[in-house]
This record gives sequence, C-alpha cells and structure tokens, in this order.
Amino acid sequence: MPQREARFTVNAPPEELWRFIRDFESLCTCIPGVERITVVDERTAELTVREKVGVVPLIVDLRAQIDSEDPPHKLHATAKAEHLTMAIDVTLQASASGTELLTLFDVKGEGQLKAIVDRLFERRATERTAQFADSLQQRFGAAASRDATAQIRGGPGAAREPVGRITLWLKLLWRRLRGQSTPSEK
Repeated sequence: MPQREARFTVNAPPEELWRFIRDFESLCTCIPGVERITVVDERTAELTVREKVGVVPLIVDLRAQIDSEDPPHKLHATAKAEHLTMAIDVTLQASASGTELLTLFDVKGEGQLKAIVDRLFERRATERTAQFADSLQQRFGAAASRDATAQIRGGPGAAREPVGRITLWLKLLWRRLRGQSTPSEK
C-alpha cells in the first residue's frame, strides 16, 4: 500500500489550524486538484479531484468522512472512490514557532485500476504533499525558515523525487526575494 508522511510547522496555534482543517471548504482550497466540494454534514464531504495521467485527465469522485477525532490534536479520516481507499491521519502539536502538522496518507488501489492508482500515487504524492504544505504555509505563514520546507517521507519512489523538494525550495526562495523587494506584498 503506497504511503506518504509529511511533517512541517505552520505559524498558527493548534486551535486555529484545527478550525481550518475541520472546515472542509477551507481545507480543500489547499488540496491540489480539488475541483468541487459538497459538504454532506459536519463529518462528511464529497469531492471531485482531477489528476492527469499523461495527457488524459483522471477525474475521481471521492466521499471523505472523518472517522475519529481528538480536537485539536488528532484526526483520522477515510476517503473512498470506486477504485481507491485512502486513510488519512493528521496530528497537530504545539511548538515554539507555531503548530507542527504531521500527516500520514495510506492509499490502496482496488479492482481493475489498482496498478494505475498505486503508480499515480507513487509518482505524484510527494509533489502534491509539498504543494499542500506550501499552500498552508502561504495561508498561515511558515513558522521559521528552517521549517519552511516540508519533511516528506514515503515509499520507494520518494527518494527519487528530488524535483518536488527543489521546486518547493525555489518557490519559497522566490517568495522571500519578492517579499524583500516589494514590501507591499507581505
């Protein structure tokens, strides 16, 4: 089962970050590929996510549900689609510079598309996790320069994906340089 773990610090107290994470619509603004969200109830949402497989768009309709939570510390959710199940664990911990966010994603492809789902997750998970971390850090601010890039660990493909880490590093560097030259954008 493909898996990714990411750890990064956000410049917000745990309670503020928790409120953001528990607001499906706000949270989905930071998740790459989400095109549509319908909130069913306070624990359930339906999402449409678009990914590209080569030049072909893959559109996945997911039903996400919060299975358990311990506010503002832990949350376990499950997202299901026709050919995949994703388990999501989130842990928030106060730190000196904000809140450390630890996410763990386990993806299981199923049926005829199992191989495609597993390969796509292995190929894109590190990049998408870095994009999610970058979105949260843009929204709340990175806690400190040493924490600005997410620590991302995963399966066998993770060590071969330096492009995502370099891209994130360059984005953060560019944002800092722009911020220094144009203070009005801060």
